[in-house]
Amino acid sequence: MNARRFLRDDSGIAAIEFAAVLMIAVVLIVGTIELALEMIVDATVQVAAQEASRVGLTTTSPATGTRQQQALAIVNRILSGWTKLGAKVVVAESNYGTFGNLANASYTPTSDMGAYGDVVVYNIELTMQGVTGIPKMFGVNQLTFQRNYIVQNEK
Repeated sequence: MNARRFLRDDSGIAAIEFAAVLMIAVVLIVGTIELALEMIVDATVQVAAQEASRVGLTTTSPATGTRQQQALAIVNRILSGWTKLGAKVVVAESNYGTFGNLANASYTPTSDMGAYGDVVVYNIELTMQGVTGIPKMFGVNQLTFQRNYIVQNEK
């Protein structure tokens, strides 16, 4: 008789259902937070690339340092919050001279910001681990955010 009453007893069902759904809900919530942070990182890299390419557009030398140093300082300032969290930032400029050289696979660009009229490609790459650990759960150990800008220098 006690076994029948025990099998029909449904008290505590809500707690069991809650426990079963809790882990899935937590992973979904933390995953959403991770995705939002990754979108913020991506937007920040976009802003850094835009600002760095604006420095390179003009062929006039800054009052202090070089244009490359100034562009690097801007990128580092914009991305400094992520580098404090362990992100690595690489900035590269490739001077192709003309738009035609972009399509020429045998052309080797120089790594400078070019002169008046030169076509320069700016590449900013930020690599970091995920913030919450969710990407590691799916085998992604490192996230890479990259932007390339192609500009033609002007006076």
